[in-house]
Amino acid sequence: MKIWARLMKNGRNIKDTIYSTDMELDFDTYEIVLREIAQLLDVSCPITMMHHYLAFSEFNIHKFKADDFIETFIYDTLDFERFE
Repeated sequence: MKIWARLMKNGRNIKDTIYSTDMELDFDTYEIVLREIAQLLDVSCPITMMHHYLAFSEFNIHKFKADDFIETFIYDTLDFERFE
């Protein structure tokens, strides 16, 4: 599985990364991947709930907004998109 993660501000891609893993996707691995990607992008990890995982597993994309973070989040969204 490959995930393209990007930090968006005013409709522009500020920073992105492509994360690759062989793990099968379930809620626990989704949280692990999310933490590792947040660390790569140097942002705090958003709060992860089951509906985030379900939306991602069904539509292969999820957008975290500032309200999903406990710490200050200076970007508009953190976008996750699975491809391949």
